[in-house]
Amino acid sequence: MAEGLLSWEVEGEKSRRLETSELIRAYGELKPLAQSKPEKTAHGDTGSGTENSVLILAELKALREEVAELRQAMRLIEHKPELAQPDSVPADKPTPWWRRPLFTRQG
Repeated sequence: MAEGLLSWEVEGEKSRRLETSELIRAYGELKPLAQSKPEKTAHGDTGSGTENSVLILAELKALREEVAELRQAMRLIEHKPELAQPDSVPADKPTPWWRRPLFTRQG
């Protein structure tokens, strides 16, 4: 910055702000470092068809069957057959309290 290679902006009282494009302009693109490829190692415990995976699959199957049974039970509970209409005419509803006479004549 003192040599004038980079342009910068003042940000705040005591800080400067550089743009990434300014760094690339002054110093060029970053070069990728040669890194060794990470070693691929297999875990000794993992494998297909182990005893644990057989047990887990059996438990999963049992749980799926249980969920299916519970869903069927919920369908039966939620099922509401239509109510049969009675053949007789329903009785008249009782008169609401506000329509009833206040004073009745007793003879």
